[in-house]
This record gives sequence, C-alpha cells and structure tokens, in this order.
Amino acid sequence: MSDPLGHTADMGTRERRVSAVATTGIYCRPECGARPNPENVAAYPSPVAAEAAGYRSCLRCRPDRHLAVAPATGVPPAVASALGLISAGYLDRFDEQALADRVGYSTRQLRRLFEHHVGATPAFVARSRRAHFARRLLDETDLPMPAVAGAAGFGSVRQMNRVVAGIFRFSPTALRAKRRERDVLVVDGGLRLRLPFVEPLDRRAALDHLEPKATPGVEAVIGSTYRRTLEVCGNPGVIEVALAGSEAHMELTAHLPTFDSIIDDVARIRSMFGLDDDVAAAESRLGADPLLGPLVRRRPGLRVIGGWDRFEVAVRVIVGQQISVPGATTITGRIVERHGRALPGSALGLDRLFPTPDALRALDPVGLGMPGRREATIRALAEAVLDGSLDLGADPETVRRGLLGLPGIGPWTADVIMMRAIRDPDAFPSSDLGIRHALRALLGRDDPPPAAEVEALAHAWRPHRALAAQHLWSALRTGPTRETR
Repeated sequence: MSDPLGHTADMGTRERRVSAVATTGIYCRPECGARPNPENVAAYPSPVAAEAAGYRSCLRCRPDRHLAVAPATGVPPAVASALGLISAGYLDRFDEQALADRVGYSTRQLRRLFEHHVGATPAFVARSRRAHFARRLLDETDLPMPAVAGAAGFGSVRQMNRVVAGIFRFSPTALRAKRRERDVLVVDGGLRLRLPFVEPLDRRAALDHLEPKATPGVEAVIGSTYRRTLEVCGNPGVIEVALAGSEAHMELTAHLPTFDSIIDDVARIRSMFGLDDDVAAAESRLGADPLLGPLVRRRPGLRVIGGWDRFEVAVRVIVGQQISVPGATTITGRIVERHGRALPGSALGLDRLFPTPDALRALDPVGLGMPGRREATIRALAEAVLDGSLDLGADPETVRRGLLGLPGIGPWTADVIMMRAIRDPDAFPSSDLGIRHALRALLGRDDPPPAAEVEALAHAWRPHRALAAQHLWSALRTGPTRETR
C-alpha cells in the first residue's frame, strides 16, 4: 500500500466542513446566523471530528442533520473502506481489531490513520453514526425509546442514553422535547424518515437510470418513487424512496416486520443514491477540464447510482454483458423467478427476494436465454463470495483483482461492477463503447478513440473518473442503449 499518511485531497468541501466555537463548545454549519469572534472559531472537516474534539451541534442550524457524519472522500483507500464498513454496521457486530484486520492494518495503525484523516477513532465514528440516527428518529417519529434504540443499532436504551448524551450533551428524552412539531412525519402504513443530502442532485437522472433496470418482482420505479423488497431477520419487507420535491431530502417509507437496525438499511439507500458523495469537489475538478467542463455544467448534480446489494448488482452487470438494458432486465427477471424466494403475497406489486449467492451457485441456464459462459461466470461469482475468496466489502483494489480472477470477467465488467456495486469513485471502464463514442463526438473525430487513449485522457479526471464516465454516458443522445448507461 502507499504511504498511509501521505498527501491526500482536501478532507471536505465547504458543505462538509463545520465551524466550532471554543467559548460555547458548539459547532455550526458555515451559513449559521451566529457571529462568534473569529479568534474563537476553528474549522473541522465533519461533524464527527468536531464531536470527537468535545463540541456539540448547534440547536439553531442543526449541522448534524444536513452534513455527512464523516468524510469518505480524500482519504486513503483503507480508511475509505473502513468508513464504508462502519456505515454498513460492521462495528455493531465486530470490534476495532476485526475492522483493522479486514482492511489490512493493525488496530493501532488504523486508529492513527483515522485520527489523522477523519479526526476520530473508528469506534467513535460508529458511536456517532448510531447517535445521529437515533436523533433523527427522535425528531421525526413517535417511536418509543426501546424501538428507537433498536432501530439505531444500540443494545439497550441505557446504552443509547449514554452515547446520545455524550454526543449531543442532552438525553434522548430532552432532545425529543426540543424537536419542532413540523419535523414529525406521520407514520401511516410504514415508518417514514427523511434522508437529507447536499444539493445539487439530479433526481430525474437517478430515476431514469433505475427504471429500465428494475428487476421484475424485486424492484419497481413508479412515478418518482423507487420500491424494492428486502429481508429483515428472515422475514420479507418493502421500502419506498420518494425522490419528488424540491427540498434537499428524499423520503423513505419502510414496511418492515421490525425496525431493529434499520440504520443499516438507511445506509444502503444513501450509498445507492450517492447521497454522501462529495459532488461539489468532483464537479469542481471535472468542471475545470476543457473536455468535460461543458457536460458537467449542463448536468449539475448528476451522480453515480449504485444498487441495494453488491452481489445483486454484480450479477446484473454480468447478465448485461454485450446485451441491451431491456434484454438484461428480462433475463434477470427470469433468474429471480426461478431462484429468488417467493413472498407470501404481493407487497406493493413486488413478490420476490433477489436470489442469494447460495441459491445462484446452482444456477440452471436452461430457458434463461443466456449463454452458458455467462451462467458459469455467475456461478463462479457466487462460489467465490460463499467461500470467501472474493470479499466484496474489501478495499477497491483487492475487489477488482478478485473479480478479474474469475472466469468471464474482464476489465470492462470489473470496472462497471466497481462503479455500480462497490461504488469506487475512481472506477472507469475505458474500453466501453458508449464512452468511446461520447469522446469521439467531443473530440470531433470520425472514429472513437481506442481504449488506451481513453485511459490516458481519463488520468486528468482522477479521483472522480466514475462521475466522468456517468457524464459521458449521459451525453450520448443516440445510439444503442447500453447496460452501463
């Protein structure tokens, strides 16, 4: 690995930074109306860094509601991987030593990296994550305290009380008493929560990406709402994400058998829609490029959209090799119908769970309309995930190397999986025909540039090449509908 304490990009854009005031012990958003003496103000890259330094969030501007808890960009790959694992609830089940082993460092070294790049230890980031989510439930729902504790991943109400008081300097009961009535969402047919993000976000582009790829029986896009099935504690459920509106949040409605650890489901949705992506930093870098700049300015808020589950997205990408989006959707639907668990009844028009790796290790290609080699690749992927030889939660470099070691997966497939499933911000399928045709038009040529030239051009777009690819695909007005677009 490269020098873990070497040069990194800025720890956060202005939207992610907070200002902490030494005399009050409070941290605020940059645009807060408070006007403290500048001599008493210090900048921190994120709320979690300010909290680790002993500050609590301002009750006026509520920086804990509007900003990402910890910066996930501009940090070394191991730190980014560890932050991703923490966001997925890894430290709710394992300790810091297991996390360090997972990303290839000693516990001491990982803590040192976190202190340097994040401003807090991994354990503190995990506690802050649970506390922030608990506060959102306290603000927006009338769930009783035991239900709030379970949903936020705490082992007990007592543990929640201790951690929340340590982060916010108020008990959960006191925080609920301070909430504004207009913040409360009425629970009618499910638990409703807001998912805030930093604008801009191209909502239409996100829906246009998901709608043609929605797996029949598992997913659907109805108007401006995305729906999908999931499994919680062995029981099926459905979530809905409404993208309509002009305010800087999406609205999630969860129809689940239990809300315990729903914090992890919310984290998946945030990752899927790129709600914590540092779009401002990426657009600033790409917008300054003479080739990409006009595309970026034309589509502000465009994001790389991922998926609910890494294995599920990887299967979809493999199915989509060299065929159209409708064709891939049809075949994926057949796979789900044959190998996915059927729900007892239709829930909001959905009736299946996506097949597990265990189910797809015995994938039967007969009648699927898919080449035998592609079926073998899916089975190999399932086997590798099951036996641990491929860890889709590892750092991007390791995952890509593991993917390329599987039969039927070349650079194009690996890079698209890295973009959509792993959400590596620097993944870039330089051999993609759509990208090459988009560059042909931008360069004013008769023929698309070869992959080697595309790779050389893309070097200037690091570390935001995935978003660059998304802009290039979006720039295509005509031509075949490709699976990656």
